[in-house]
Amino acid sequence: MVASQFRAPVAKLLHPVYAFLVKLGVHPNMLTIIGLGLSIIAGWAIASKAYGVAAILIFVSGILDVLDGGVARVGGYASDGGAFLDSVADRIGESAIYVGLVLSFDEILYQLMASSILVLSYSVSYLRARGEGLGVSIAGIGVMERAERMSALFIACVFAVFFEQAFIYTLFIILILIFITVIHRFFRVYDALKLNAIKN
Repeated sequence: MVASQFRAPVAKLLHPVYAFLVKLGVHPNMLTIIGLGLSIIAGWAIASKAYGVAAILIFVSGILDVLDGGVARVGGYASDGGAFLDSVADRIGESAIYVGLVLSFDEILYQLMASSILVLSYSVSYLRARGEGLGVSIAGIGVMERAERMSALFIACVFAVFFEQAFIYTLFIILILIFITVIHRFFRVYDALKLNAIKN
């Protein structure tokens, strides 16, 4: 929700960068695949408790995620196939990070927390896809879309470099916010569908 409000001004600010990459012959799918690879390595870094490395990888992967869409638009590469690849890469990359979270813990309670973050994150994406499939737009609904989740995980990894317990606290906050987003989106879709049923 927060990131979506800055998308337009950020895109305008980065337009010269997009144009420069297009001039170099960089294809957006290349950026997408590299970003996916970095996310997978970030998951491994988290599992290994190399939180500083994970923070850097998540940050760079996030930058590439911003650049691939801009390069696609400016370079005329935009296509349904590219959008599909980007979405799949986002899901796989994010899942790899969460799997790394699960593997980083020995305590079952913390493993359950990390697993819950994974499940609820997929629920956020599913609710949007299912809602839009039923004609209900929920773009920007909820406080923890993918960009916010990745930003929060980046912050959690930075905290973990200095104080590992802060990593746990931040993950718990992330879990709560994702849960709130799931509830928010569920009732947004449910209420809209109920209203449509009454009108019809």
